[in-house]
Amino acid sequence: MGLKELFAPELADTPFESYGQYAESLFACVDCRLSDTIGEMKTVFASGDGGYKNVLYPDLETAHDRVLKRLAEIGASSSDELPEPGETEDLSALDGLFAGFAGEPAQTAPETLNLSAADMLAHTQSRAAASDVPLPLYFLCRKLELSPFAAFCLACAVLASTQTNYAAVFQVVNQNGSAPLPTIESAGRVYYGRGFSITDAYGDMSQALEQLAPVLDMKVNEAMPFATVLSPDKRLIDFLFGPNPKRPDEKYSRFFAMLTNEEDLDPLIANAGQLDALEIAYQDGARIFALFGDEGSGRRFTIRHFCKNRGIGCVTLDCGKLFSYDFAFVEKALWAVTRECILTESCCGLNNLGYREEEKERFFGYIDLAFFKLTEKKITVFTASREKLPLREITALEYASLELETPNFGEREKLWRHYAVPYTLDDEVDLPEMATKFLFTPGKIKSALHMSRSLSAMKKLEKVSRACLFEACYNQMSHELTQKATKIKATYSWDDIVMSKDQRQSLEYACDQMRFRRQVYEQWDYNRKYPYGRGLSVLLFGAPGTGKSMCAQVLANALNLELYRVDLSKVVDKYVGETEKSISMIFREAKKCNVVLFFDECDTLFAKRSDDGGSGQASNNNKTALLLQEVEAYDGVSVLATNYKHNIDPAFFRRMKFIVEFQFPDPETRYILWNATIPKNTPLAEDVDVRFLADRFEFVGGNIKNCILNAAFLAAGDPEAGGEVHMKHYLMAIRYEFVKTGKVFTKADFEPYAKLIL
Repeated sequence: MGLKELFAPELADTPFESYGQYAESLFACVDCRLSDTIGEMKTVFASGDGGYKNVLYPDLETAHDRVLKRLAEIGASSSDELPEPGETEDLSALDGLFAGFAGEPAQTAPETLNLSAADMLAHTQSRAAASDVPLPLYFLCRKLELSPFAAFCLACAVLASTQTNYAAVFQVVNQNGSAPLPTIESAGRVYYGRGFSITDAYGDMSQALEQLAPVLDMKVNEAMPFATVLSPDKRLIDFLFGPNPKRPDEKYSRFFAMLTNEEDLDPLIANAGQLDALEIAYQDGARIFALFGDEGSGRRFTIRHFCKNRGIGCVTLDCGKLFSYDFAFVEKALWAVTRECILTESCCGLNNLGYREEEKERFFGYIDLAFFKLTEKKITVFTASREKLPLREITALEYASLELETPNFGEREKLWRHYAVPYTLDDEVDLPEMATKFLFTPGKIKSALHMSRSLSAMKKLEKVSRACLFEACYNQMSHELTQKATKIKATYSWDDIVMSKDQRQSLEYACDQMRFRRQVYEQWDYNRKYPYGRGLSVLLFGAPGTGKSMCAQVLANALNLELYRVDLSKVVDKYVGETEKSISMIFREAKKCNVVLFFDECDTLFAKRSDDGGSGQASNNNKTALLLQEVEAYDGVSVLATNYKHNIDPAFFRRMKFIVEFQFPDPETRYILWNATIPKNTPLAEDVDVRFLADRFEFVGGNIKNCILNAAFLAAGDPEAGGEVHMKHYLMAIRYEFVKTGKVFTKADFEPYAKLIL
């Protein structure tokens, strides 16, 4: 097929059979105009009008011969067509299309056409519009809504970048031996021919610069904008002719990646209504969507469902990594991700959006820039964050904010059953129990099941056991919480603690409120009358060593819950607002795994409020008020212990479900403590008088525990002890305890056993 046949009017609506045919037709437009332009240059130079530039004449001949040879061979490479996008692993087939571009010059001139570049382009694009085969280059022209001249510029740029022997051709056209690539001006000279005038073509050239800017990395010289070089980079060539056109730009692979793929998506069991809300907002014209929710809440999952429904992709950008760089680099990366969205017909997801307060201004500036760059090109933008972003402070553009809440009980049970299908669970595993106990997001449920299988396999269990599943669930605990609180293994039970009948009864009643909570609140419908304050809060106060910390372990053990002791030194922060953030985070994360929060020496945080007018006191009052709210709103168990009840804000006493005082033990209680604390396997000598120890020495449980332990070590190191713990060892340990606590003692305190140690 020759040139006339290629651009025959009767073929205007005939579809291309392949991408190779389309590319050949498009590049033939460029070759025809190059041939005419260089031919005119030869005429001028041959007549001597070229002046000193006549030295270029040999190069003119060579360049013209190359173009003429290609035009003469139009259709010769039709059997060596371009592969469909993604069909091959290299660009060898591209060589077939351009096979005639190099080699010996043509001996005869090709037939000529009386068609302008615009006419040839219109013919080519008309056939492309009727084609069913993928045509990436045509798609790009249509996506960018390129004018005929801009499309011609792009074709020149692609031709020059893919065929190195065209460097000599464009050196001649540019009349510059050091300029082997087309520019806006030289493309204009070729496109418009003899009648070219910068004044007349100014509008078209200026428009081409704007239209090509989203995909060509152009270094525009503001003083000479039309001298801008047109050269596609590797990413654009990969998109047009490469084996994997949707693979993101390798230069920025650290920062963005494709979220969507061809894999089947799990059903949207939780927060399905939010996807409907997203669709409605999109139809109403919103193009910025802020999705926020806890880890694993399905923010990215919801975006994938939205993209699947719309038949588009999603490119994600790691803002946490990118925004640490300077403005120039960030601006360039935002241009690259915008181009990526254009090439792959994708929306853009902005991830990793956390920031410190001192970085707020810089962070907001970059987010605003990202919104502007993307929406300017009509690209839908999603932000995915854990906390709700203050977008009204960031941008004036229209947006929709949607929260992905923790699934309700029914949704959690469905999620457990859905994700448990591939696993073999032990009969003791109760999925409704897991749904009740753990307020997990879909992602955490899926992760917990996956981890439980690994834990069971390590223990050589054929099925996932209940213990392994619980362990896996507790391992989902937020890293932030584990930085602020320490897990305490609850080893003590009711049998290990000595307390009065009233104390024990109060704590047993407290446990009953958790055991029967579902029956009362849900089955008896107490939720309607008591929607707030359904958790269990217990305040323990008394002298140091009376058993408050031990009691917290007993409660956790009795309720079969994990115990976390809040590290107050890591909660209190000198920066304004940081302590409040930590407090809110602790209660929020603890709620998800239903753990017991233990605040030892809580008067540090739960201090009395005052009105002295100082900013420091105002901050303390805010912390106390926030803690009051969080304790009351927490649906789990919170245990507070203090040695100084009078330091606690009075408002706490009203909000505490149970208040238990640990009084100084009387002699009888101390006797029970001594007997209960000495391990049964201890080899006691016959001279040990526990009644004397309990009656004479006024110690609390903590001191008694220290004395018993120290006495055991003294006996173990005493060669005369005969492997038994004697009375003297207990008395020596008591003496050390007196010295440690600063108490004054006399010989009379140890009579009638004083001779054993004094």
